Amino acid sequence: MKFATLAAAALLALGTGAAHAEVTEQDAIQAQVAGAMASGDYASANCPNLTVDKERLAEQIKKSGKTAEQLRASEDYVEQRDGIKGIAATNKAPWLCLLLPLAHGGYGRGFVIEKE
Repeated sequence: MKFATLAAAALLALGTGAAHAEVTEQDAIQAQVAGAMASGDYASANCPNLTVDKERLAEQIKKSGKTAEQLRASEDYVEQRDGIKGIAATNKAPWLCLLLPLAHGGYGRGFVIEKE
């Protein structure tokens, strides 16, 4: 059971792994924020025990230099969204609401949080 949890966490964390020849810090911010937004959107719609820290999200969107709409239209968002959809369609779907708060680091950390 632990292996399944780790495998699902790895899929979520690596979901925004688009290959780039040269990645700038701004690219990293945008990719990490977009991926975390996809997780937050899923959590908001499907995980009653989770919420999105809207203040942190707004700060990171601003730091990204893009709008929320631009980030949602990005390849990084789409890849993470599709990865989550793929997991949600399996018997591992119940793990998503447990793993999403742990799935992102860096600039995407702390968006998806447990409700108090």
